Amino acid sequence: LNLALKNMVEKLEAAQKGKPSAKKKAVRRRFKCDVCEKKPAVMECVTCVVKYCEACLETCHPKDRAVFKAHVVVPMEPVSGRECEVHEGQALAFFCTQCGVPVCAHCLLMGSHIEHPRVSLHSAVTEKKANFQTAVDALRSKHAAVLDFTQRADAATQNMEQTCRQLRMQVETECGELQMRVGAVQQKLMQVIDSQEREKRSVLLGQVEGQRQRLSVCGALLDRAEQVLANEDGTIFLDVDTHKLEKQLQGAADASLAPPQLANATPQLTLHMAQLRDAVSNMHFTEYLVPDPPSNVTVAEHTKDSLLITWNCDVKRDETITFIVQQVDFQEVGYDERWVEIYKGTGRSCTASGLSEQDSYRFRVCGINKSGKGGWSQTQVFTTGVPRVPMKLKMFDRTHSSICLTWQGEPSARSRHATYIVEMSSAEKDRGGNADQDEWQQVYKGNSRVCLVPDLMPEQTYNFRVCAQNHVGRSTWNATSSYATTERLAGDTVGEKEIEDEEPTAGPWKTEQEEGNDESLGDDMAEQSMNAPTEEADDAVGNLASAGDEELVPQ
Repeated sequence: LNLALKNMVEKLEAAQKGKPSAKKKAVRRRFKCDVCEKKPAVMECVTCVVKYCEACLETCHPKDRAVFKAHVVVPMEPVSGRECEVHEGQALAFFCTQCGVPVCAHCLLMGSHIEHPRVSLHSAVTEKKANFQTAVDALRSKHAAVLDFTQRADAATQNMEQTCRQLRMQVETECGELQMRVGAVQQKLMQVIDSQEREKRSVLLGQVEGQRQRLSVCGALLDRAEQVLANEDGTIFLDVDTHKLEKQLQGAADASLAPPQLANATPQLTLHMAQLRDAVSNMHFTEYLVPDPPSNVTVAEHTKDSLLITWNCDVKRDETITFIVQQVDFQEVGYDERWVEIYKGTGRSCTASGLSEQDSYRFRVCGINKSGKGGWSQTQVFTTGVPRVPMKLKMFDRTHSSICLTWQGEPSARSRHATYIVEMSSAEKDRGGNADQDEWQQVYKGNSRVCLVPDLMPEQTYNFRVCAQNHVGRSTWNATSSYATTERLAGDTVGEKEIEDEEPTAGPWKTEQEEGNDESLGDDMAEQSMNAPTEEADDAVGNLASAGDEELVPQ
């Protein structure tokens, strides 16, 4: 440490005198250790403003000593080859954060940057580069966004130009074809006019030719008569020839008929161009915007054999939309795609009539405007009347504290549109099996046709009944059925304190919230249990009970 201070004092004295110190040659070797001035400096203490080699750092600046724990030691890296302009031979190894300029060690010890906050030049460069890189990355991101926008704009422009060229070609083609059609129609109309002209001309010429012959005969007789009248010789009137001429004149006058009525020479043609002019004037472009699929397809009214279907659709001003409603019977496995159109009009409701009672149907709606046909709405299922009364309520499984029930109801594919309600009462309160309404309690409500009734007492008999309901209403209750739990085995607890082995956790049964996902398979198992013999069903029940992890609906 004393050696380091000695070297620093020599440097300061040399700087004050303006002369290089004895160690100047060694100092001018940049990044040499300030203590031994022999080995290359590898670390630098920003607090002490001293560079150390590895040996001197361990000897003179041990990091485990309390006096040096607050010092900042950074690796020595050659970040600049410039020297200080004020202190000759001193490398710019630091950066004054207050003035924002690179400085040397002497500037910090005796120059104009005494007691100014500083960091190593490498740290300053690293921070500046990081900030610079952040700005570059931000600008690069903006540049990429602008480049992407310009590329998309160029592509849109090219697409627009190509579309306009296609439209121009289409207009030229359509108008050219229209002109050809107009030319053909013009030629056809001209032919009709020519035909009418020839026909009328022929009639008129026939009338004129006959009258011209009569005109020639009458003209000759008149000329002869005028000559006789012009002669002053009275004896001529007494001549035989004159007598004959008189008879001819009298006969011609008596035989001459009045000229026939002139035939209508005007062609009986009327050119109808109003529709064509309207069609040509109405040639325009329309935006290809088909209607959106209708929404909120619901049933407003229902009877045992009809349903009033309503829906919503966004309609623009001065736009006419024609709606089409189609219907198909609900099938148990899938459904037939032979849709039947039951309505087509501008209204937003229609009545589906002639339906079967207690049956389900599928409905869908779409809209059509001048641009074309829009998409279909989501298929909705609606049922006429209340659901059928559930039948054959049977016990599928039982333990000392639970009973699993199954029943027959709506088909499995349609059961999701019907909700089943199971109620229970204690048979001990009413041996006849007809408990009061207050004694019945609901133990299940869901779409599945299988339910598990837990938390029962061992060796107790319970009454059960089930009904079905939908958006129309609720069916009547089925006939009450009575079933008993088994005997409690040693070690089992009663009531709500069931052993964990018998709690339904992750077995083939599910909670009511999860039952909708796999209801079809559970219903199929229920239907199979209805048809199975009682002994075989009991065996199956025993196997299920031994699993120990059932829930409400079989997967």
